[in-house]
Amino acid sequence: MMHPFRCELCGETYVGSYPAERCPFCGAAGKYLLPAAEWMKYGKVEMCKQSYEDCQKALDLELSNYAYYKCATACAESQVTETIFKRFMKQELEHAEVFAKAMGIALPPEPQVSCAGNDVKNMEESNIHENMAIKFYIEAARRAPEPRIRQIFRAFAEVENEHLVTLNVYK
Repeated sequence: MMHPFRCELCGETYVGSYPAERCPFCGAAGKYLLPAAEWMKYGKVEMCKQSYEDCQKALDLELSNYAYYKCATACAESQVTETIFKRFMKQELEHAEVFAKAMGIALPPEPQVSCAGNDVKNMEESNIHENMAIKFYIEAARRAPEPRIRQIFRAFAEVENEHLVTLNVYK
């Protein structure tokens, strides 16, 4: 029997017999997929100045990564790298939307970025992007006094780490 589940982080709906291992939209661990009846809408989070600044930096980072992966998808030399970059692109946009909602602001437009014309260089650059995000998200989670903000940063640090693992397998 099929059941609706909603991601505690991005709010997207997944329908299946069981919760997925990972949210198919934002990539968060399956523990964040809740039966739809138990899901709670968060919206804007009251946060301290430091957390707001960290969320703004994360939003900028996620939008930049989204735009980067969009470029890398368009320039991909193989079906495998195109698939990886496209999935990461969509997840980074979901992450950006989560940060914007938590801040209570509209999603800003994506920045203009460039990427290399080949997969090897784009994989190398992707590693830099992911490592930067992981390091920052762990630091931001440690200093955030708000439980919801800590949850978002920790969960997305895990997702970015999964991106890094995937990139290192296919580079």
